Amino acid sequence: MKSFILLTVIVMLLLLSGCAPEESAVADIEMKSKEELSVMTDSYTREDYRHALSHVMDSAETFEVNPILKKWIIRTLAEEALYYHDDLTEAEILALSKERLSEDQAWKKAAEIKYGIVISDDELNDYIDNITKSYESPLQLAYADILGLTVEQLNHEFDQDVYEKNLLWEKLKPELEKAYETNDHHELVEKFNKEVKEAGE
Repeated sequence: MKSFILLTVIVMLLLLSGCAPEESAVADIEMKSKEELSVMTDSYTREDYRHALSHVMDSAETFEVNPILKKWIIRTLAEEALYYHDDLTEAEILALSKERLSEDQAWKKAAEIKYGIVISDDELNDYIDNITKSYESPLQLAYADILGLTVEQLNHEFDQDVYEKNLLWEKLKPELEKAYETNDHHELVEKFNKEVKEAGE
């Protein structure tokens, strides 16, 4: 479970994004190595993560944007602090956050329109409870701290859309496996991202 937040932040926001890396607003961004991330995941305490993320909210307040986009800016700033070697400019942070928000909306719209997949509030809340109730990582606790939220509020409010996308993927994947006659995860992601892109053209 230590890698749970790494999964939700990196995999759900990057792997299931609608853009190929070379098309991204920051295509040449340099991520930290797997070894560096592993050391951080294995050794960082709640206080270590809180220190690493301490500037995020103040930095986010410099962006005059709507609350939905502000959430993605906070996520981008948190990713930059934890996972990137490069420091992003304000323009890059804004561009990447807008890109991620647009992709997220297009992705969910395609899942609903083409495959009829929707998630009820009760279903989503039960899903979040089931996968988070037994473990709270130091990163999760620190992230909630800097946001001024409880862990429950973090999961059920701030990051609810991330869990929704995760659950949508669990429901979508069997449909894609039937449609494309493969169970290769990366191929299915590529196929669906192509569908999302074509739907937006």
